Amino acid sequence: MGNEFTGSIPEYMWTPPSLKVLSLYRNKLNGSLQNQSLCGLKGLQELDLGHNEFGGSLPQCLDNLTSLTFLDLSGNQLTGHIPSSWPANLKFIDLSYNRFEGIFSVKNIPSSSPANFKSSLKFIDLSNNLFEGLFSFNLLANYSSLEALILSGNNITFETGWIPSFQLKVLIMQSCGLDSIPEFLFHQFKLEALDLSHNKVKGRIPNWLLENNGGLQTLNLENNSFNGQLQEIGTKMLPNMRYLNLARNYFQGDFLFAVGDDCKLMALDLSHNNFSGEVPKELLSSCIFLTHLRLSYNNFHGQIMVFNITRFDYLQLNDNQFEGTLASLLPNFSHQMRGPRIQWLDLSNNRLHGEIPHWMGNFTYLYYINLHNNFFKGHISRELLSIENLDLSHNYFSGPLPSFFHGNYLEQINLQGNRFIGSIPEALLNISTLKVLDLSNNELSGTIPNNTGEFQNDLRVLLLGENHLSGLIPNWLCQLNDINLLDLSRNSFSGSIPHCLHNLSFGREKGSFSTLSLISNKVPSSLFRSMEGFSSFDTFDFHFDNEEEIEFFTKYRTSTYKNKALNYMSGLDLSANSLTGEIPFKLGELYQIHALNLSHNQLIGSIPRSFSNLSQIESLDLSYNNLSGEIPSKLIDLNFLEVFSVAHNNLSGKIPDMKGQFSTFESNSYEGNPFLCGPQVERKCNDNNVESPSSQVESRHEVSGKWYEIDRGAFLVCFSVTFIIFFLAAITFLYILPHWQQSLIHHSREYMFSCYYFSYDILRKSFTRFVSLIDVISSQIF
Repeated sequence: MGNEFTGSIPEYMWTPPSLKVLSLYRNKLNGSLQNQSLCGLKGLQELDLGHNEFGGSLPQCLDNLTSLTFLDLSGNQLTGHIPSSWPANLKFIDLSYNRFEGIFSVKNIPSSSPANFKSSLKFIDLSNNLFEGLFSFNLLANYSSLEALILSGNNITFETGWIPSFQLKVLIMQSCGLDSIPEFLFHQFKLEALDLSHNKVKGRIPNWLLENNGGLQTLNLENNSFNGQLQEIGTKMLPNMRYLNLARNYFQGDFLFAVGDDCKLMALDLSHNNFSGEVPKELLSSCIFLTHLRLSYNNFHGQIMVFNITRFDYLQLNDNQFEGTLASLLPNFSHQMRGPRIQWLDLSNNRLHGEIPHWMGNFTYLYYINLHNNFFKGHISRELLSIENLDLSHNYFSGPLPSFFHGNYLEQINLQGNRFIGSIPEALLNISTLKVLDLSNNELSGTIPNNTGEFQNDLRVLLLGENHLSGLIPNWLCQLNDINLLDLSRNSFSGSIPHCLHNLSFGREKGSFSTLSLISNKVPSSLFRSMEGFSSFDTFDFHFDNEEEIEFFTKYRTSTYKNKALNYMSGLDLSANSLTGEIPFKLGELYQIHALNLSHNQLIGSIPRSFSNLSQIESLDLSYNNLSGEIPSKLIDLNFLEVFSVAHNNLSGKIPDMKGQFSTFESNSYEGNPFLCGPQVERKCNDNNVESPSSQVESRHEVSGKWYEIDRGAFLVCFSVTFIIFFLAAITFLYILPHWQQSLIHHSREYMFSCYYFSYDILRKSFTRFVSLIDVISSQIF
């Protein structure tokens, strides 16, 4: 089992007549099962060939295996129809994840099997095949012992007016395209697990479904179209309920929950609905076994109640309107040797405020905390920054960052959009396990410290934009071999762009951001070899996804990338700094990069022709620099380019032809370049002198370094000639018109006398005061 055997099954495996168990689960065996030797194993009781690569149809002689009770052929490539007969004592059949096709009919599943077979079969799994059309329950009419039926992932419909002979304990019909609850469920009274998730069922949850099945332990109705206000649910109606999933529907109003004396609820998911009001206190105080609670993406409000959080493993209350402080939710555990067992805490996008208790970083098991977009303030402790996944972005935290970290497993730190000051601690850049570091949009200053650790091995995202950082861009950043997003924009970095940045992968090395699925209670079929304890089967899939959100500015807007989307996005943003020099030619080797922004700097030289090799680029912004020369015509080969701007430079010559993506760029992509010509800027190109503006610019560059500087000698000559002409014109004008001459003399005299008497009066008063001051001083001395 699981030893990676390949090829077909050796013939000797079929020969032992006393063989009772044959398990070759999860190998790479292939070929056809049309092997008559298989049908000769009369004593075989368990056959497990699941998750291999067998193809073709099933052997017609399986009914000869009279001792067989367990058959698992799941996860292969089997095709055709299901045989018309089965072994008489078979209790378990798993044919899931194959390629069986056609409409369910009597000829597909046996209708003439021996009576003892029909009474012994308990488990049928036909999920994730290619069945479609009408499912006729007549083919199951005599299966009175059937307890579990799994049909997920098939596009089927159901006939009406049929009353089954069996009483199911487990019914799983995920993703079957259902638009209503199957009618035959009205006659089921022993259900323990019901999963109708990921369908199109609409309306209200029927009362009879819950009233008829008081023993229901698991109910999963996630991702349907149920609506309206939910009827009162609680232990009186569902005394044995352990897992309840109503997520991703259209429920609204208060969540009514009536708690009895014995609440067995362990996991509750109400996320992605329109529930409002406050969370029932009874739910939080009386359900002492509740360890998994997700209320996210609703309209719950009010202060988060004080309740015993020590029992919770996963608590997700994000995207609501909760108020209050963490102190009201978390009692003080600073006096305890070990904190609560909570592992996952998501309170993001609420209205929480106050400071984070310093002892919260001492929680022994906590490895994910998300407080994004609240009103928290104060400093953060170094203990808090030891949590494996930490998101404190878009709050009001302030002060310097801790200079010492003792966490050995840090993976994600997001402190974006706060008010942190000071420099970036060198210790933060020496955490070898770190994958995401977002310090953007703060008030950090100083230079990027030198890295002395193994930080470059795992980092995928480094965002330092919109701070007050300065100095040169350090060359050690070129060692970030797995980097996908690097943002140093809106700072005060100077110097040239490091030539070694072409060594960065930017998507070439296909690492992956993983989505964490923390709990999945689906039990593999191999555990059902013994049907004893079958009632404990649980289909509730309660997972918590690590929805790490990364904001990156591209295509003139800030876009948010989550989870798997980060695997396909790569970008470099050095915009809005004081970078000088030319653009390194080797940046054209970043073949897989999607976004490159070098705008709002002081770069000179030409646009590298190597940029035509950026085959995956979608956004290229070189605007607001001092670039000169022509736009490389080969850039029209960039088939994915959506945003392109070279505005406000000193470019000249003909704009590339309006072909491919360049036919979508308008004049604002080229504005501020007076020597560019083409239909995009409504300026015709003269083939004879189209190079002359560029040549003039280049010659001026050679002389003075800047095309817009003025010739000083020519300026002085022009100014002198203009002054002489103006002076002679004024004299001639006064000579021809004596009246204006007299008027000018009169006003000049008046102005002179006014100035004379004004000055005389000021001097006289000053002198008088000076003499008086001398007399006073003399009288005091003598």
